[in-house]
Amino acid sequence: MVTSKKTSDFPWESFPYRLQLKDRIAWFECQEHMDKEIARYNLKPRDYKASCKRGYKIVRPEKPKKRKREVVKPKIETKRKDLLAPVMKFKTLQFDKQPNLLNPKLNN
Repeated sequence: MVTSKKTSDFPWESFPYRLQLKDRIAWFECQEHMDKEIARYNLKPRDYKASCKRGYKIVRPEKPKKRKREVVKPKIETKRKDLLAPVMKFKTLQFDKQPNLLNPKLNN
């Protein structure tokens, strides 16, 4: 009987996912279990080699796209005459004959 390299890489029929680390090899039933192992030991892609049996597929989740932060500047409508001769807008305070300093009246 001739065994190919792929057959020897996956010695068990029910474990189609293979994770090769520097010091050991592990087989898994599904990709979720392999991903848990990678997350558990905080493995980086350079630390392992993941493979699967023919007929199976390793699916990597898409990374969320970085959104550019938009700065919204308020639009200020100004006319030429306002720029050349600005009008001062202010409110005046008017006090009663009997001073009530705590509650002044505002006139618009």
